[in-house]
Amino acid sequence: MAQTMSELKLNAYRDWQNESDARKKALKEAEPLPGEPIEAFEERVASMPQPRTWFEFARDPLEDGAPTSPDSSEPGMLDPRDPLNTDSLFLEQAWAKKTPGTDMDKVYFYKQSQKGRQNLSEKISEFIYPSIVHKTAAADYVPALWNPFQKKDGSRYEGHHVENFALRSGFHMAGALWNLLMGIAVVAGGSYALKKAIPNLLVTPIETVDEAIDEIKD
Repeated sequence: MAQTMSELKLNAYRDWQNESDARKKALKEAEPLPGEPIEAFEERVASMPQPRTWFEFARDPLEDGAPTSPDSSEPGMLDPRDPLNTDSLFLEQAWAKKTPGTDMDKVYFYKQSQKGRQNLSEKISEFIYPSIVHKTAAADYVPALWNPFQKKDGSRYEGHHVENFALRSGFHMAGALWNLLMGIAVVAGGSYALKKAIPNLLVTPIETVDEAIDEIKD
């Protein structure tokens, strides 16, 4: 089953996009001041806030520093005791939380916030499967009748329910392999069927025309 990202992550993602747009616009529209040498202008532009990656933003939204510690077990080895890290999204408990299934209200809010932002290919991708929703395992896309990950009651074994890392990795690898084999089988079967059908598709119309001509002659 897919999972929808938390409200915190959704809002943060939107804030990051807005920040990136604002910074790109400021850099693009920057102009030399009256009498300002070109070298000074270039240095001023270089010192302006630059667009950040999503990881950089999530690690330090306020951009006030993100101290690390060699003893830290947190993402990016961030020091959870340092007050400068209180804004880090990685240290928020709600950061990794997801809602099981597809939360249509959140998906609608996300799509509305993205209007006018994406290019055509991104719009098509988001329409098919919005990035606010995370896919979980290959088992999600195996036909139910042949799904070895399905329980008797119709529910599915989910990789994120497996606590052990090695078993969870094996689960996903098995799902991916099954999906790959299913894909190969479908392509091979379709190719064979098409190969068999093509001669009939070509011969039948010709025979029909010949029969019609013979009937006219008779």
